Amino acid sequence: MTTPAKPLKAQNVTFIWGVVVADTLTLLGFAYPAAFDQTTLPVAALLRLCAAALAPVVVLLLTSLLPSEAKAVLVFWRARNTLPGHRAFSLYAARDARIDLQALRKNIGEFPDAPRDQNTLWYRLYKKVETEAMVTLAHRHYLLFRDLAALSLLLTVIAPVVVFALGAATAAIWFTICLFAIQYLATAVAARNHGVRLVTNVLALHSSKRRA
Repeated sequence: MTTPAKPLKAQNVTFIWGVVVADTLTLLGFAYPAAFDQTTLPVAALLRLCAAALAPVVVLLLTSLLPSEAKAVLVFWRARNTLPGHRAFSLYAARDARIDLQALRKNIGEFPDAPRDQNTLWYRLYKKVETEAMVTLAHRHYLLFRDLAALSLLLTVIAPVVVFALGAATAAIWFTICLFAIQYLATAVAARNHGVRLVTNVLALHSSKRRA
């Protein structure tokens, strides 16, 4: 009996946890370098052990604070018709050299014009090929960087408050803000690219072969 594959978001938790741990160590090294002194190493080891136990729960909580629609807004910077599926046929299909528009139209029919209709049709096509490796990988990477972008933006607000409350210097507070702001911008762009790639991968598959 085949073991069911873990959901894509569940597969990403470990990676997100690793990013959070790396962020934490970076902040400790800048704001509290004494945490890495030889005299404090046993305490630091205990803290790392506690963090290892709690981090997956904290990551799951923080990445669940915002709904999917809000995360999409943070990634694509659009208040309406946010998802790339809303522009699947009017924009992205023509931009991808792998997609034969004539063959795609022959296989699926005429392309809709309204953004909502484009997304609806694209999602229907996606469900037919969602287990294809190129689709699954793009989807997983989109969800990974989307959640990291949302998490980074939350930490841009939360982390400086925590650092301030712990009595860190002003430079450490600004470092914290810059760290998570840059991380947010980088992961948002990465999520956007993978989201578009997910859309075009689906259309490329349907343009190359008719699928029931």
